[in-house]
Amino acid sequence: MYLNFITLSIIFSSLLISQQSFEDFKRQQEQAFSQYKESVTKEYDAYEAAEKAAFEKFKEDVERQWEEFKGSTAKTYVSYDGDLQSRASIDYENGHLFIEVIIDEETADIEGINYYKSKRNDSYRYGYGGPSLFGNFLFILNTSFYPWPQTAGHVSKELSEGERKPLFQGLAKSKIIQKLVKVLSETDNRGDSILDDQLADENGSEINAANAEKFAEKNISGQLEASKDYTGKDGKKRKSYSYSLDLKPGHQESRINKYRKEIVKQSKRFNIEPSIAMAITETESSFNPKATSHIPAYGLMQLVPSSGARDAYKYVYDKDKFLGKRYLYNSDNNIELGCAYLAVIRYNYFKSIKDDEKAYMCSVAAYNTGVGNVAKALTGKGKLKPASKKANSMSSGKLYKTLRKDLKYKETRDYLERVWSRKDKYASLIK
Repeated sequence: MYLNFITLSIIFSSLLISQQSFEDFKRQQEQAFSQYKESVTKEYDAYEAAEKAAFEKFKEDVERQWEEFKGSTAKTYVSYDGDLQSRASIDYENGHLFIEVIIDEETADIEGINYYKSKRNDSYRYGYGGPSLFGNFLFILNTSFYPWPQTAGHVSKELSEGERKPLFQGLAKSKIIQKLVKVLSETDNRGDSILDDQLADENGSEINAANAEKFAEKNISGQLEASKDYTGKDGKKRKSYSYSLDLKPGHQESRINKYRKEIVKQSKRFNIEPSIAMAITETESSFNPKATSHIPAYGLMQLVPSSGARDAYKYVYDKDKFLGKRYLYNSDNNIELGCAYLAVIRYNYFKSIKDDEKAYMCSVAAYNTGVGNVAKALTGKGKLKPASKKANSMSSGKLYKTLRKDLKYKETRDYLERVWSRKDKYASLIK
C-alpha cells in the first residue's frame, strides 16, 4: 500500500514536471515566434522607409532638369536613362509609347562649336572658287591671328536661331533613337522585352531591339514633335522634344495570352474563379509586368509587400517572410500570391458568406480596400460576422448596389464595377 502511494506520487510528480516543461516550451515557442514576427515587421518598415527616401531623392534629381516629373504607376511604366535626360513612358492601358528627351543649351552650343568651325572652315577653304593654295593660306592666317570662338556663349551669339535649330533637332533625334532601342531592350523576369509583341510598323511587322534603329531613322524626322523651351530648377535653359508611337492593335490580348495560363493554373490551385482573377489583374495593372504604385504595391496583381503579399505567403508556405519588389516583379510569384490572397479573403475572412457570387463581390472590394472597410459598408462597423450575416440576408443585386453606394472610397466603388463588368469577358475566354 505504502509502495503504491510512492509510485503514484512519482508518476504524478513526473506528470506535473512534464506539463510544466510543455508549458515552458510552448511559451518559449510563442515568444520566439513573436520576436521573429516583430523582426520581419521591422524589416518591412525599414524597407518601405528606404524605398520612400530613394524615390524622393530620384524625384528631386529629375525635377532639377525636367519641367515636370513623371513616374511609373500601376498601368504606366516610366524608364529614365542614367543621365536623366531621356525617358520613355509605356501606357499599357491606353496603348501608347511616349519618348521624351531634353537638351540644355550649353550642351547644344558646345556641339555647335564643331558645326561653327566646319561651316567657317568651308567658307575660307572654298570661298574662292574651290580648294586652292591661296584659300588654304588665308585659312591658316585667319586661324593663327583670329582663333575660332571656344565658348558656348560665343557660339550662341554667333549662330542664328535658324542655324542652331538643326543642331537641337539632330541631337534630339539621336537621343530619341537611342532611347527607343534601350526601352525595347528592357526585359521582364522571363527575359522577354517589356514591349514584346506590342509594337508594329505600317506593314504589321514587329518592331524590336534589332530593327528599332532602322525604323526610327526612317520615321522619327517627320514625327519629331516641336521643342518646348523652359528653364530647369538648376537654372539651365533647355529644350524638350518628344516622339510618340501607338502600341499595335490587340496589344492587350498579347499580354493576356502571356499570363493567362499561369493565372488559370493558380486560380484552380487555390479554388478561386479564374475569370475574377483575370479581371482583377486587368483592373490592377492592365497586365503591366512592371506595375508599381505609390502605396507601394508591385507587379501584375499589385501586391503590397507588408500586407497582402505577406498574408498570402504565410497562407501558402506557413511562414512569415520579407518579400521585396524584386520578388513581386517576378510574374509567377506575383500571380501565385495574388490568387492566394484572393483565396485568403474569400475562404478565411468571408467564409461565412454562403453564396459564391456574393462572397466574391465582397472579396473583390476587399482586395482593393481591406475587409474592414467592406464590413463597415454593410453594417457601419468593422466586424466580419455581422457583415457576413448582412450579406447573406440580401439578394446578389441588392448587395452589389449597397457596396457600390456605401463603400467609403470612390476608388473602391469604381474598382468593384470594373472588375465585375470584366469577369464575364474572361469567363468566355477561359472556356
